[in-house]
Amino acid sequence: MSTRSALRLAIAAVITLSAAPPAARGDGGHSAAQALILARCVECHGPDGQESHLRLDSRAGILRGGDFGAAAVAGKADASELIRRVKTTNPEQRMPPDGERLTADEVAALAAWIDAGLPWPGHSAEPADEAARDPRLDHWAWQPIEKPAVPAAVPAFATRPGIEAERNPIDFFIRAKLVEGGRQLAPSPAADRATLIRRLSFDLTGLPPTPDDVQAFVADTDPRAYEKLVDRLLASPRYGERWARHWLDVVHYGDTHGYDKDQPRPHAWPYRDYCVRAFNADTPYARFIEEQVAGDVLHPDTADGQEAIGFIAAGPWDLIGHREVPETKTDGKIARHLDRDDMVANTIGTFASVTIHCAQCHNH
Repeated sequence: MSTRSALRLAIAAVITLSAAPPAARGDGGHSAAQALILARCVECHGPDGQESHLRLDSRAGILRGGDFGAAAVAGKADASELIRRVKTTNPEQRMPPDGERLTADEVAALAAWIDAGLPWPGHSAEPADEAARDPRLDHWAWQPIEKPAVPAAVPAFATRPGIEAERNPIDFFIRAKLVEGGRQLAPSPAADRATLIRRLSFDLTGLPPTPDDVQAFVADTDPRAYEKLVDRLLASPRYGERWARHWLDVVHYGDTHGYDKDQPRPHAWPYRDYCVRAFNADTPYARFIEEQVAGDVLHPDTADGQEAIGFIAAGPWDLIGHREVPETKTDGKIARHLDRDDMVANTIGTFASVTIHCAQCHNH
């Protein structure tokens, strides 16, 4: 959620809560204090910015604090930095630093909330647990991988004409999503044989099937005709050529230098061909990484181990900075530093989901 969205929601919450008597709120009236923090504090201490390394958009962030220690001590408003900052008359320390000061009633609401233990919907009331937990880790990308149960079949789809029965667990998940939340979506009808081989050929090889291939597949009455077609296309050399292109995009490979004097790189192609071979050979991913990052050390007696390390220098190369400007000059030194930085950043950016580009400035 953006800061502006949070601000609008917080203001709406304050208006709503202030219009309702405390007894009707079911939370002792403390949600107004939480909404006040979201409305007045998260612009500088929220997801988009953390002045003094402090976040106030969660209970954990408040208890963890920033450069000046914890923002609040659960159960002790008088000992809390947050209360001191909103009450002080020192212009260098007052919070919020701009705009209207908090009213006496608002300060009292914050103090009562802290004295009550900083109740925050959806979070544990135990300060020790909350202080040790980073709310950013709630993001779906950081959750443990789990194997969910396969959904039940959707009865309505079994009676509709043109809709094939489920073939594998993925079908059940997709069809469950189609009707989730009362939606009235239905699977597309099964494709005819000629359409199916065309789609599959483009997906796996990037090329259309020949007329003879189409005729043979249409006439094949074997119940495993589709599976046999998949196996044949996966075994085609064209499969590696098609899918290695995606990997070459990830590692920003180029057949030319790609910088200023964009001339051909006559020795780049062995790495490209290695990637094609690896995909066609179905090389295990762990071995795939080893060969590219340290193949000359880990697998020095193999052609793949030697050629795969072309990954290290796969990106753009400053022909002028490296070849035409001596390293004794500042521009030459800068070119070499940038080249080595690109090697390190590309390695971590390729093989790690949190890239070094972000981590240079942000603690993930």
